[in-house]
Amino acid sequence: MLSDRIQELKKMLMKEAGLVEKMVALSMDGLFYNNTGFLAEVNNFENQVNQIEIELDDKCFTLIALYQPEAKDLRKILMIYRITNDLERLGDLAVNIAESAAELYSSPVLKLVPELFTMKEAALIMLRDAIIAFTAEDYILSRQVCDADNEVDNYNRYIYKKIASLIRENPSQTKLYLHILRIAKNLERIGDLSTNIAEDTIFLVQGKVIKHNIETKEESI
Repeated sequence: MLSDRIQELKKMLMKEAGLVEKMVALSMDGLFYNNTGFLAEVNNFENQVNQIEIELDDKCFTLIALYQPEAKDLRKILMIYRITNDLERLGDLAVNIAESAAELYSSPVLKLVPELFTMKEAALIMLRDAIIAFTAEDYILSRQVCDADNEVDNYNRYIYKKIASLIRENPSQTKLYLHILRIAKNLERIGDLSTNIAEDTIFLVQGKVIKHNIETKEESI
């Protein structure tokens, strides 16, 4: 049955999301705990994420060709296809964080920007909630994820201003400060992509498009 096949897609998507979440956590935990092995682990997880994305893409197209789904079933398959691509991009962001974290290994400058780790927690909560909301088709939680993006954006702006000030005070450490800035930017992008997933869930549940602050009812699907 089509519903069973869609459930299989959801399970694969949850596995991919779990790997991405581990990648982000490993990148930041390696930075915080001075663990030198985290970069290799993150790269290993990225290979798994890429493989799942390829398989999910293929399965989504196959289901559409075989079953010619309509209405909500079609929306589910299309949203799974979109979200798996977002998760692959999230994996790339985690690799970026890991690369900068490796450059910051044991650096005392990290103590100057404790907000980076608070920002990481906020971004991870967004990602986790976005996936839970999609799996449960939870409109309310999806809305909460969209609203939480402002908090992550505010952290990014604050860290940007703080790093600019630190560079003026100690230009010899500019390279390290820029890696902190890169991590913050990638965390901000994780928040953006989590918001994309939440917006896709809202479209799935209600057929409502809320991207770009435009709320319209989609009638064609």
